Amino acid sequence: MLKDFLTQMAIIATIVSISQIFNAGRRSDKPRSNVILSAAMGLAILLCMSFPAYMAQGIRLDIRIVPLLLGTLYGGTGAGLALSALIVLYRLFMGMDAGFYTTLLTLAFSMPAILYVRKRFFAAAERMRIDIAAALAMFYCVVGLIVVTVVRGFSMHTLQMHGIHAAIIVGSVLVFTALSETINDMLRRNQQLQAETKDAEIAFLRSQIKPHFLYNTLNSIATLCLKDPRKAEELTLEFSQYLRKSFAFDRLDSLTSVARELELVRAYLNVEKARFGARLVVEYDVDAVRPHTPIPPLILQPLVENAVRHGLMSTLRGGKVKISVVQHPDDELTIAVEDDGCGMSAEQLEAVRKRKTKGVGLRNIGERLELLYGRSLRVESAEGAGTKVVFRIPAGTSGSTGG
Repeated sequence: MLKDFLTQMAIIATIVSISQIFNAGRRSDKPRSNVILSAAMGLAILLCMSFPAYMAQGIRLDIRIVPLLLGTLYGGTGAGLALSALIVLYRLFMGMDAGFYTTLLTLAFSMPAILYVRKRFFAAAERMRIDIAAALAMFYCVVGLIVVTVVRGFSMHTLQMHGIHAAIIVGSVLVFTALSETINDMLRRNQQLQAETKDAEIAFLRSQIKPHFLYNTLNSIATLCLKDPRKAEELTLEFSQYLRKSFAFDRLDSLTSVARELELVRAYLNVEKARFGARLVVEYDVDAVRPHTPIPPLILQPLVENAVRHGLMSTLRGGKVKISVVQHPDDELTIAVEDDGCGMSAEQLEAVRKRKTKGVGLRNIGERLELLYGRSLRVESAEGAGTKVVFRIPAGTSGSTGG
């Protein structure tokens, strides 16, 4: 008996652990997660019923109630009904004897109560969840004893065997509910730590951008103070407007809108146009995008700055920078910053793609995009033909951290 019972315990422990860990990355896909959990618990039920332990002649001990209860409490009404049907069908396959009818009636009377209590189970704290699961297991055993007494008649031997059975069942449910809650808690903590680490990295990357631009702009103002004081005054005023918009973000990890990000870009370009005048031409292709579409803040301005400073103003003639934002039918955004400046050699382009350059802008945005969406930006360039930087922001970013 002990060997068969321990086999059942090992089967359930293995399946519970694997299913919880396997579902860890699928918490947002609740229907699929429930299907996986139901399938795992169904397998555990079949194995428990196929390899029972015998306490006495004709009295089987299987702890199928454990996967049934866990599957119902964690998987929902659909999972509970499916697992109950599986037990009934398997018991029917074994024969329509008294055991089949006791199984059928026990499930019929106990499952409505289990499904009713499930809402309270989910609202409870971890310790209370374990107690609720144990109470439900005891309730199931009591219902089973009453049904057996009605179907087969009362005897002290039956009462003793069911008492032992109930103690084993309740103990097993306590163990496996505690195990499940512990695994869930560990996975939640791990996901929280990963999210906090990602937010910290994103906040650090964002903090790099502002000093980068501030340093460059203050350098320009200092140079103009000597060469053209009036232009320096104009540049200072434009710069103050930029700062007002730049520091308007409420939180480092919040999203902004396309409209606000474009306002920041325009404020930046006004600063540069105050310095470079007619050498800088700007073209926008953003009319088709919905202005309130959420995007990460400071995701566009550094790329525009990179195009202006390294692509256009490194040549005497200057040039044009084009900013385009396209919104697709599924709400995914394609954002591109293109210039007709000096471009990059094949070696420079390869260094940029491998992030071996010292510049902050492109590397920073690429790292932020990978942290947020698991995808980076695409850089196209040829020497003397300009540079184009393209990236995509998937739909539904409103629930993500903005970086």
